[in-house]
Amino acid sequence: MGVSTWAIIVPFTKIRFALDDATLGYILLAPGIGGILAMPVVGLLIKRFGSRTVLLASSIIFGTVLPLLTIAPGKLAFTALLFVFGITFGGIDIGVNAQAVVIEGRSGRRLMSSFHALFSFGALAVALATSLLLKLGLSNLLCSVCCAAGIFAILLQGGILVPKSQDLLSDGPALALPNRATLALGLCCFACFLTEGAVTDWSTILLRFSRGASAVTAPFGYAGFAVMMAFARLGGDALAMRFGAVRLMQAGCLLAGAGMLLVVASSSMIAGICGFALVGLGTGNIAPLVFSAAARIPGVAPTASAPAVISLGYAGFLLGPVVIGFVANQLNLSFAMGLVAILLIAISFVAPAVEPD
Repeated sequence: MGVSTWAIIVPFTKIRFALDDATLGYILLAPGIGGILAMPVVGLLIKRFGSRTVLLASSIIFGTVLPLLTIAPGKLAFTALLFVFGITFGGIDIGVNAQAVVIEGRSGRRLMSSFHALFSFGALAVALATSLLLKLGLSNLLCSVCCAAGIFAILLQGGILVPKSQDLLSDGPALALPNRATLALGLCCFACFLTEGAVTDWSTILLRFSRGASAVTAPFGYAGFAVMMAFARLGGDALAMRFGAVRLMQAGCLLAGAGMLLVVASSSMIAGICGFALVGLGTGNIAPLVFSAAARIPGVAPTASAPAVISLGYAGFLLGPVVIGFVANQLNLSFAMGLVAILLIAISFVAPAVEPD
C-alpha cells in the first residue's frame, strides 16, 4: 500500500517543485541510501528484539511519513523525509521476509511467492483506488492519509506475528563476509529491485509526459505492473515446485525484458501499459525466489545472508533512479528504460544461484 502511494506521489512532486528528470533522479537517491544504511542495523535489531518488533516499529513510522511527503515545504525537507521513508521500508522488508522464512520453513513447502503476492495486491488496490479518488476530486494529501489509515488498521493484527523466541533470524551472527552464492543472489536482487524501482518511480512519469496519458490514467501503467506481478506470484510456488526455481527465474527475466522493450519501442499509451504489465508478470517471482534462497545459503547464517542480499538489492534502488534520471535528461526516458531491459535479459544467466543447495 505504501509503495503504491509513493508511486503516485512522485509525479505530483515533480510538478509541485518543477523538477527536471535529472534533479528528480538525484532526489530519489534518498530512499535507496536510507535503505542500504538501514540493512546492517536492521540485522542487529532483529537479533536483539526480534523481527516482529522491528517490523511493527518500522511500519508505524512508514505510515506516518507517507502523508508528510505530500506537504513537505521544500525539496530539502522532501528529500529528508524520503531518507526516513527508505530506512523504514528497509526495516519492513527484512522484518516481513524474516517472518515469511520461518513460516515457509515450518510448512516444508514453498510459500514465499504467495506471501509476496499480497504485496502486489496491496499495490494494485491502492493504485486503482487512488485513481478513483483523484477523479472524484480528492487531493493527493487526502489519498495519502487514507493509505496511512489502512496501514495502521493492518498493524492492529501485529500481535499474531512470529515472536522472537521462534524467529530464525534471531540466531547466528548479524554480520558476515558474503560468499559467491550471496553475491550472485545479491546481483539478482539488484536487477529485480532496480526494475521495480524504475517502474514505481518512472512508469507514471513516462506515460504522463511521454505518452500523453492524463493524471488519472497515467497510474494504470503501475497498476498493470502490480496486478500481473500479483497473479504471477499466486502461481509462483506451484510453478517453482513443478519446473524448478532456475527455469522459473530464467523465464521471468526474459519475459520482463521483452515487456520493457515493448514499453520503449512503442509510442502508444496502451502498449506502454501492456509492456509494464509484462514486466510485472516476469519479475513477480524473482524476489520471492531470491529471498527464499538467501535463507538457505550453505555456510552463511540467515542473519547475515538475508540483509546482505537485500542490501545489494537496495543498491539497485539507489543507482536506478539517478541513472535513469541522468540518462533521461541527456537522451530520453525511453532509452533509459531500455537499459533496464538489457539488464533483465542479462541477469537470466545468473538464475542458477536461486538453487543454493
